[in-house]
Amino acid sequence: MAIFQLKSIDKTFAQHTVLQQVSLDVKKGEIVGLLGESGSGKSTLLRIAAGLLDADGGAVYLNRQPIATASQRLIPGHADIKMVHQEYNLSLVLTARENIAYALRFYEKSYQNSRIEELLQLCQLESVANQTVKTLSGGEKQRTAIAQALAEHAKVLLLDEPFAHLDLPNRHRLSHTVRRLVTQMGVACIFVTHAPTEALSLSNRMGILQSGQLLQLDTPQRVYAQPRNAYVAELTGDANLLKAAFCERHLGEHTFVTLADGHALIRPEKLILNENGTGAAAQVESCLFRGMHYEVRFKIGRQLLMAYANRPFVNKQTIFVA
Repeated sequence: MAIFQLKSIDKTFAQHTVLQQVSLDVKKGEIVGLLGESGSGKSTLLRIAAGLLDADGGAVYLNRQPIATASQRLIPGHADIKMVHQEYNLSLVLTARENIAYALRFYEKSYQNSRIEELLQLCQLESVANQTVKTLSGGEKQRTAIAQALAEHAKVLLLDEPFAHLDLPNRHRLSHTVRRLVTQMGVACIFVTHAPTEALSLSNRMGILQSGQLLQLDTPQRVYAQPRNAYVAELTGDANLLKAAFCERHLGEHTFVTLADGHALIRPEKLILNENGTGAAAQVESCLFRGMHYEVRFKIGRQLLMAYANRPFVNKQTIFVA
């Protein structure tokens, strides 16, 4: 059962529509990722969800009860809904431990100490607990900000571009931390990002925002494999967008998915490249090493496509595609 809901949220700034009838819900212990380009409305939606900004229409519900809007409160926000901003909002001259303690300053000292130790352990901050925030890495700062936000047993955790300033190792650490915290503490979590790999890997469900509209909301697997349209397909990963007739003639029906807007989608990993004459004949245009695979671009007739391969091919080489 959902404990946090946004229903029919609308928002306009200076006659520019930022959000249009956006609705979603989040269960206890669930992570919902919102993927969108800059200007899609994702950060505005998060601020409305946090009670920091008034919507023009719609409402936000926590445990089926509407929460007061920002203008209805003396101090905007909600005690059970915590938002972690891109810039962390930590005191740089205090230690990680002291920043967490600040959120617990009105509690008894014995409870403060036990809660701080619990959060330091959960967020993997024990080794840097007594370092000032200005000396911490980006990932350590982000985990400290999350620990501070969850100090008072928040019911909802909102993360605004949590991976934006992090290198790859810190992204992986933070992703594991968020997943563990949400599961163990039973919070409902929404995070927004412009990076498809983050939304796909961390979300239990993910939504796609475009120009203030929620185009699709489903499991990452279904959004990736069965996107609503070409925009969703390209936003969530590499995509060959073709005509169905071309796919049927050259590649076979098993390789593509027909989208609602009429495009035929083939993900690069669905195509198999070989040199033994099996499949449609093609000519290699380029081959780039991408770490886990080679990205091969090739033409079948005049149509340019892309596939992943576990070995390199050379330019102008004739290959076969199945």
